[in-house]
Order: sequence, then C-alpha cells, then structure tokens
Amino acid sequence: MVSMESLMDVAGPLGLLVLALVDATSMGTLVIPVILLVVGEGGARRVASRTLLYLAVIGLFYLLLGIALLAGLLPLLASFGHLLALPQVMLVLAVLGVLLVIWSFRLDPKSVAKRGGDPEASTRTWTRRARRASGHPWLLVGLALAAGLIEAASMIPYLAAMGIIADMGAGLGRGVLILVAYCAVMLVPAAVLCVLRRLLGRRGDAFLDRVHDWAVKNASSAFSWAVGIIGAIIVLNTIGPALQWLTGG
Repeated sequence: MVSMESLMDVAGPLGLLVLALVDATSMGTLVIPVILLVVGEGGARRVASRTLLYLAVIGLFYLLLGIALLAGLLPLLASFGHLLALPQVMLVLAVLGVLLVIWSFRLDPKSVAKRGGDPEASTRTWTRRARRASGHPWLLVGLALAAGLIEAASMIPYLAAMGIIADMGAGLGRGVLILVAYCAVMLVPAAVLCVLRRLLGRRGDAFLDRVHDWAVKNASSAFSWAVGIIGAIIVLNTIGPALQWLTGG
C-alpha cells in the first residue's frame, strides 16, 4: 500500500510474480496443504481432492479480499495519490521502510529462538488443526477460512502487491484479472503436490515429508525476507526526497 510509485518503478509485473511466490510459501498456502497431504486418511485420490478443496477455498478468500482492497484503494489513489509525492510524506514512508527492515530481523526464526520463542509453535498448532479437519470437508472449509483470516493480519507481501496493481493504472476490471493470476501462482506449488499425491499415492510420502520439513523451516524466513525487501525498496525510493527536504536542499 505504501510508496506505490516506488514499488511500481522497481518491481512492476516481475515484483508481482516474486511476491506471489513468497505468498505461495506461507502457512496457509503451502505448509497446511502439505500437512493435509501427509496426514489425510483414505486413498490418494480422496486425500488429494480434499486438499484441493482447501486450496480452492483459501484461494477464493484471498481473491475476494484482494478485490475488496483494490476497490477501496483505486478511488483513494485517484483522490489523494498526488500527496505521495510530498517530501513530508516521503519522510514518513522512509521511516516506515526502516521500521519494516528492523521488524524483518525480529521476524527471523533464529532471532525468535534467541529471544526464547518457538518459531515452529504456530506450525504445530496448525498441524493439530489440520489433522482434525483432514477427514471432514466442512471442517476443511473452516480451516481454510481460519487460515486466511489469521494470515490477513500479517499479509505484507499481499498488501504490497495490491499497491503495485493499483499503481499500474489497470482499473478494477483488469486489476481483478491480475489478482486471479496472482492467486493462481500462490496456489500452484501446493496444487502440483496434490497432483503428485494423486499419481504416486503413498510412494510419495518420503518426498512430501521432505517438502513439509522445508516448508516449516522456510515459511517464517520467507516472510521475514519479504518484509525486509519491501522495507528496503521503500527506503531507497523515498530517502532522497526526504533528506533533501530535511536539509533544505
């Protein structure tokens, strides 16, 4: 949402792809689906189908949320977008970017562990929830909605993507199509794993276990990196006008 012009200049469509891939490694879009594929009971076809149901629900949730955000953001940009070029606003954005970079270091799993925290506590909680929901379609729907709602509170990459789409001048109609593509990219890795489960059956257990371990270890790291990169982009593209205004240059 912040520094729309800067984000667009640096990232643009490629930035959207990178952010979508970061979102594809989150708890809701990768870790939980892998858990469902590993702990699900019944044949491979049934497990894969129910995991795809989960993915469809969380994908639709993200899409509708994105449309709502975009519909509210476009009129705001039309009315107040010129304010983003003010040096005072640039200074605020630069400070916000620095804070995001600092926060990214605190989000790193190693930093969490050093402070006495447990970076995998959330994963264990979601694993228990996924086990309970794996055999019941309606519980899977609830699990997907719960994951989407909880992750919405920390969806920095997704918010940055909304800013890029809004600043592309695509309008709401084309913006929705871009959102559909963005959400599809988010779901592709987990959907591919569902296909592999369907084709390989239990022969794919060892591979899925390795994917699960990788996803658990890297979900938090990927988010912390995304926050840091977005913060750095904001700083690099606002610090010049901000310093010029502060020094009277």
